[in-house]
Amino acid sequence: MLPADLSFIETVVVVPHCSEALKPFVGQCFKSVDFAAAFYDVRQGKKKTEEDDRLNASKGFSMKHRRLTNRCGCLARISFRYFCEDGVPGYKIHEFVETHNHTMVEVQHQPFMSINRKLSEVHEKFILDCSKANIGPTLTFKFLKEVLGGYEMMGCTIGDIRNASRDIKAYAHGYGVQMVLDEMRRKKELSDAFTYHYEVISENQLQALFWCDGVSKRNYHMFGDIVAFDSTYNTNRYCMIFTPFTGKDNHGKHVTFAAGLVSNEKTGAFAWLFKHFIECMVVAPKMIVTDQDMGMRSAIEELLIGTKYRWCMWHIMYKLVVKEPKKLLTDDHFKKEFNACVWSDLHEPAEFEEIWNGIIEEYGLQDVEWYNTMYRHRKYRIPTYFRDFTLGSMIRITSVSE
Repeated sequence: MLPADLSFIETVVVVPHCSEALKPFVGQCFKSVDFAAAFYDVRQGKKKTEEDDRLNASKGFSMKHRRLTNRCGCLARISFRYFCEDGVPGYKIHEFVETHNHTMVEVQHQPFMSINRKLSEVHEKFILDCSKANIGPTLTFKFLKEVLGGYEMMGCTIGDIRNASRDIKAYAHGYGVQMVLDEMRRKKELSDAFTYHYEVISENQLQALFWCDGVSKRNYHMFGDIVAFDSTYNTNRYCMIFTPFTGKDNHGKHVTFAAGLVSNEKTGAFAWLFKHFIECMVVAPKMIVTDQDMGMRSAIEELLIGTKYRWCMWHIMYKLVVKEPKKLLTDDHFKKEFNACVWSDLHEPAEFEEIWNGIIEEYGLQDVEWYNTMYRHRKYRIPTYFRDFTLGSMIRITSVSE
């Protein structure tokens, strides 16, 4: 009898079609549960040992494999009972009900049943390659569908791909650094122009990594007068800071000169990177654009002798919204005057200082410490103090690293 809340459902009687030779019957015997499961597709759950089966049999229990669907109250089932005759153990079909009260899965949906889904080595290799390219499970699923020619050819769902991707990342978690170093070593064997250096601390933990290939070296010697060095990108898993050296070519396109990973933003970490950068490139850049990190500034002054040092204007202007008084946030006239003052490279240093002081007095900003600090360090950020440098397509911000 159906539950009360399902009594309104129209009764359907469905008997799966199969040959009589493949249809189970009461009393049919099997040597083991595995043979029985192979003969009739059942959901085994936790597999029992023969010792557990004998214990259950001695207590009068039978071993049942039934799948009662709560949604429609389907009673189709099969159960096995352990027996032992003349010292030979086995399993006998005790009960078999083949009538279902619902239709079977349609042919076009059968590939998505759990029994028909399996990730092959081809699937796993494709998922691994996509993970290396930072492609997520959803896009991987779509790409795989297009490659194989349709959903019915895939043999998996997006959930299977997501789980496989998770397992790959969990496996690589303990070996990620070694995998990176092995890849660096392989690239070095393929090309003598490839350069890499790394530093490991006593706990066998990666402290810093620097790498550069032949194309990057060539780009640097052609377009490396101005270098943007950015340390604002942190990796999620290993808590290391990604530090690319980037620039622009003669078409204004962004090019990469080198890259590194460091575990902290102290002077020693940056000094280690700059040291290997100069050893790799031989020649120091004429100008380097960075953020306002004092540790970075100390490393630059120590190692990049003769290199002009400039702050990223974007970081400074971004902080302007936080530092300036709220009454000026909506003052368009102030914004226009301030931008014209700090961005223009047409002023002489004396003219800039006069315009700056006029703005500070007009809007009463004499007691705002941030403006006073920016004025003291004006030679690191204001274009007028770089008039003796051939600007061309000058990098004023480190956003080219993105």
